[in-house]
Amino acid sequence: MRDIAIIGGGLVGLCAGLVLQHSGRRVSIVEAGNLEQSRSDGLNARSIALSASSVQIFKALGIWRQIETQAAPIRHIHVSSRGRWGVTRLQAEDYQLDALGYVIESHALGRYLLDAVDSSNNIKLEQTAEFESIAQDAAVTIGYRKNKRRQKLQAKLALIADGANSKARAALGIRHQNFDYGQAVVISNVEVSQPKADTAYERFTPQGPLAMLPLGGKRYACVWTLAPEQASTACAGDDAEFSAALQDCFGFRLGLIERVGKRFSIPIQRTRADALHCGRCLLIGNAANALHPVAGQSFNLSLRDIACLHELLCENNLAELDDELSQIAHDYERLRAGEQRRVIRYGDGLVTTFSNELPVLDHLRAAGLSLLDLVPALKTQAAFAGMGMTFGGNRLLRGRL
Repeated sequence: MRDIAIIGGGLVGLCAGLVLQHSGRRVSIVEAGNLEQSRSDGLNARSIALSASSVQIFKALGIWRQIETQAAPIRHIHVSSRGRWGVTRLQAEDYQLDALGYVIESHALGRYLLDAVDSSNNIKLEQTAEFESIAQDAAVTIGYRKNKRRQKLQAKLALIADGANSKARAALGIRHQNFDYGQAVVISNVEVSQPKADTAYERFTPQGPLAMLPLGGKRYACVWTLAPEQASTACAGDDAEFSAALQDCFGFRLGLIERVGKRFSIPIQRTRADALHCGRCLLIGNAANALHPVAGQSFNLSLRDIACLHELLCENNLAELDDELSQIAHDYERLRAGEQRRVIRYGDGLVTTFSNELPVLDHLRAAGLSLLDLVPALKTQAAFAGMGMTFGGNRLLRGRL
């Protein structure tokens, strides 16, 4: 029997395994895909923004130095509303930080995490293992199919990390709510003629937010929210048409859009589970909450789920915690639900306030950005919320296991 089983071996599942293996815990990760193929398939248009709190977690795990070699720092953030006055600027140096966050291509981050998992004696990774069933009494029993054979895994505690459309969550009978924003996000990498060192841009438009995140050199990760039909057109058109449309929306702060990479369009929905635990099973990551990409918080919020659980389990052996697991599960839900609600309200508020064409809101939006830029207390609050630094005494988010 394992101490912990994790259903889902994406970035969140791998991070959970690396964190929770400590104190000698035996962890198994069950993943339906082939991660070796995933890490070499060249999905260079998919990137992740890492908040300052997420960097602390990787520092605690001892793998930040490797990740940093492939990550581009964000030391300046420029927030504006298209066609309107009012700008907010955030600077890392104002908070005595080297960077407000970093951007890294997903496949690069996945490679470092998978290498760390492979080198661990405490983690067993089952790939191409398709989840089929879950049951629990004195332990959690997970059924999965691998190489056309049905197999079972038992663990003291199970983490559900198999995404927004979680099969394991459904098998547990935990319901979820879907909210369709009526938008889609177009993701692509672009090259610009006048890159601004270490600077990220968030531009709000009537159709939705447009983020330009530095990847190093002339490359930027473009995350562009549009109406679904506009997103389909943006992906179907040729490179010149896409460049022209992006240039018109973003402007010339980075000079000319010189080259664009492959484009992906993903419908935007927010998913929220009705509960974060069921018996010995806890939901983390998108299985618990899948967010609008406007604030770049989804993956970072997932890592804070893991940090919270690590704090609850810290310095304890699960074999000695059978009588306390129920209380740990309730404490996890109580502690995570508050921040998750705040992050959801924050993201939805940005979408509602900035992504519509009501004329009465134009000047209010502009005034709000200017006020935020001029009032240090408000700016600090916004910066620390974005960095995930409102964590109190959580040791992992202080860079310590």
